[in-house]
Amino acid sequence: MAGERQSDDPKDIEDEEEAIEESIEVAGVPLVVWAARLSLFLLIQGIIVLGSYAYYGFATDPSHFGPGFRLDPIHAAVNFVWGLAGSVIGFFMPRLSISFMLAFAIFFTLFAGFGTFTADHFGMKLDATDNLLNWALALAGWGVGIYALWQGCLHEEEEEEREEQKQD
Repeated sequence: MAGERQSDDPKDIEDEEEAIEESIEVAGVPLVVWAARLSLFLLIQGIIVLGSYAYYGFATDPSHFGPGFRLDPIHAAVNFVWGLAGSVIGFFMPRLSISFMLAFAIFFTLFAGFGTFTADHFGMKLDATDNLLNWALALAGWGVGIYALWQGCLHEEEEEEREEQKQD
């Protein structure tokens, strides 16, 4: 049968256990990939708000929209772009998820910093709620990105130890 072991050699059993362990790691989806996939919400928000502006006119006051959708057109376009990039990376190119999350964190840190500490809002109408949400996105991006880098370093160290053990 295909599921039976061919030999009882401890080396073969160890190799089989490593193969099983590696398949479990591949089957799981890392947190950083899920975080990139969650940017789908920014994409959906951007589509809805930009669609609303296209329908009602770009001179419409954002306060006429529902909670969570009171963005000006530039802010909606920014969310649309980041949502599109994160969705594509999260679903189709997960190997780029760490880079995406770090770039996302850098951008939203700068975005929140400009919105909070300067009068220059790049033509957007940012209020305190927008700035708090941008800070939350930035902190979440930093947390997930740094955690993924740390996990990657641990995984590389484990691989190096396995290689050294195989050579001995």
